[in-house]
Amino acid sequence: VAACYGGHQFGEWAGQLGDGRAIVLGDLTAPDGQRWELQLKGAGLTPYSRRADGRAVLRSSLREYVCSEAMHHLGVPTTRALALVATGEPVLRDMFYDGRAEMEPGAIVTRVAPSFVRFGNFEIFAARGDRERLQQLADYVIRHCFPEIDADDPQRHAQWFAEIARRTAVLMAHWLRVGFVHGVMNTDNLSILGLTIDYGPFGWIDVFDPDFTPNTT
Repeated sequence: VAACYGGHQFGEWAGQLGDGRAIVLGDLTAPDGQRWELQLKGAGLTPYSRRADGRAVLRSSLREYVCSEAMHHLGVPTTRALALVATGEPVLRDMFYDGRAEMEPGAIVTRVAPSFVRFGNFEIFAARGDRERLQQLADYVIRHCFPEIDADDPQRHAQWFAEIARRTAVLMAHWLRVGFVHGVMNTDNLSILGLTIDYGPFGWIDVFDPDFTPNTT
């Protein structure tokens, strides 16, 4: 399954987006009762790939694998990396967006999280005025991912909103604590669970510089 979502990117409404190179295989329940969703990143085209190829290269895949595991062990809420495999197929990439594209080794990261639902999954239904699906998705997420909230409580959506705000604020504090800078912190890349998600361009700020960005675009 590839998810459809919208998003605000760098302060502007970007319209419909979606999983351009991420494919959800399904979910499983671990022996401790924890639900995990499995996702392949870089496995190929999806309905939301637009003009891209849906692939990933070894360079960026290694960065996601290593950084997500480092963040976990630093105590930062994050998606996790389960596996990294080389595809054996070359992928054409312009690393610095300077017109000098080269072939690079392809790779796929298998990543896991209790859910990969993002702010943007709700924004796309809100933008379309589809209140029925908006509530259906909200109730699904509350029931499956927020067990501390009574799914039948008339005030569940208000309680859920407050919990999302709390978790997101805690996540931002963790990023500041370790000096992590997310290069594309847009609503399509913000987890509804308060997890660090989508390790595309990212970096670490060693000395305070308000103009620093790891995003070469």
